[in-house]
Amino acid sequence: MAQYTQEPTFVLAPMDGMTRASFRSICFDYGADGATTEMIQSLALGRAKKRLSETFAETMVRYPDERNLAAQLIGSVPAMMAESARRLTAMNRFDAIDINMGCPARTVVGSGNGSALLKTPERALEVMRAVREATDLPVQLKLRLGWDEEHIVAPELIRAAQALGFRSVTLHGRTRSQMYKGPVNTAAIREICASAEIPVYANGGVTCAGDALRFLRETGASGVAIGRAALRQPWIFDDIRRLRVGEPVPERLAPERVGLLKKLAALACGHRPEKVAVSEMRKFALFWLPGLTGYGEVLAALNGITTLDGFNRLLDGYLDGLSRDNDLAIHPELLPPPTLDTV
Repeated sequence: MAQYTQEPTFVLAPMDGMTRASFRSICFDYGADGATTEMIQSLALGRAKKRLSETFAETMVRYPDERNLAAQLIGSVPAMMAESARRLTAMNRFDAIDINMGCPARTVVGSGNGSALLKTPERALEVMRAVREATDLPVQLKLRLGWDEEHIVAPELIRAAQALGFRSVTLHGRTRSQMYKGPVNTAAIREICASAEIPVYANGGVTCAGDALRFLRETGASGVAIGRAALRQPWIFDDIRRLRVGEPVPERLAPERVGLLKKLAALACGHRPEKVAVSEMRKFALFWLPGLTGYGEVLAALNGITTLDGFNRLLDGYLDGLSRDNDLAIHPELLPPPTLDTV
């Protein structure tokens, strides 16, 4: 495999409804090497009037400390993809444009977007060419191996990306028909990485820092894109760094977890209505608090909280109680069974 960088990179993979600037900032604080915005619908952006809607404005938020941030563009109409790429470039806000051909969601695929393009490689190539010709920003591609096992098109599309001068590719090691279930085909990723002329980032199946490093070794990729594992463990990027230099990985105790929730809520309130942002914190609390004594009562109480002040007072009181009882650690017996498939 060609040597592209001296060090592998570990980036935050895009997740619709989750990877807003507020959550990305948490991951960057823990050492993520890069990230991608939520999906930007090309048909909507390409036809948008001069003033962006609130939804678009929120998607376009970027904090100063975000490194290597790509705008994720999704669509299947070449002309609209090109126009959207031009508009994103003119904003002078992003470091690259990432074309999404990997999202397997039914609503996305039903519109002919995301991994639906894997069924029509000719159209996929038209989209890739249109975006490449419309921008002077680096262009990236995210895709799956294929629509199903009988239609593996990733090698073909990655060769096309190389010919068009794309900067990199992120490859999820499952087909669309697998969704997020079943084993990740590390052998297929490894074969593609061995022949690729541009960096390939492996994606899929990572649940912890050890998984990420093992995945890197098994695929020979230039880096790893980490998705849903980062939702439960945004500190996974710091854990990876520690493992790579032989440092012990710390247990993430109650003060760190509660502090993260408070920080995320404050950031989210900066670009979302307060009530909406606070409501969104319930799902992150469900990710970060399980295993702590009494976390169920906190989750229940959050249903009645609508303000940032109320959110902070609830968490401060909860943490004070744990501190008084000297009970700040995670209790494995209190952890619920996993509810997310591997990423």
